[in-house]
Amino acid sequence: MPKIIQSLLLFIALSNISMASTQETAFLAERGLAGKSVEQMVDAIDQNPQERPLPYTASVTSTDLKLSANGETYTFPLGEKFYLSLAPYEYQTHPCFNHSLSGCQGEMPDSWFDVNVTDRNGTVLIHKKMKSYQNGFIGLWLPRNTEGMIEISHEGKKAAYSFKTANDSQTCLTDLQLRAAS
Repeated sequence: MPKIIQSLLLFIALSNISMASTQETAFLAERGLAGKSVEQMVDAIDQNPQERPLPYTASVTSTDLKLSANGETYTFPLGEKFYLSLAPYEYQTHPCFNHSLSGCQGEMPDSWFDVNVTDRNGTVLIHKKMKSYQNGFIGLWLPRNTEGMIEISHEGKKAAYSFKTANDSQTCLTDLQLRAAS
């Protein structure tokens, strides 16, 4: 292949990469996410005080953050951490596997909970009071490939659930029904 054609093909390839990067940057900037790490983007979207659904789609799987709007889709790997979003409830919940950061709405927004997370060896991963976001969820960043127990309490009521943070695990936990402690 002549050098001029090789050079032209290389220029086209680099232009496409640059254009894709520019589009991604613009997409993120429009949503206030430019310059943020993937962890910061997930936290910012989940904690966004806007009413759900948001004007774009954002979901977190066990391995990626996925953002889309107007036919544009971008995927960002989560890396070594795993995001698990909890929606404690008393009366009403919804089925969920992959958390929709832009659409899921839990029953108990802006509420305080005692959250305890331990791994299967009994090591405490999280032990603190946490406030649910306006969407009724509490987001937890956990080590990947871990199994354990989540215990949550609120005003004398408790719930517990075993969890896994594998590549095929759920990221949306809506099975935490709070019941009177016995």
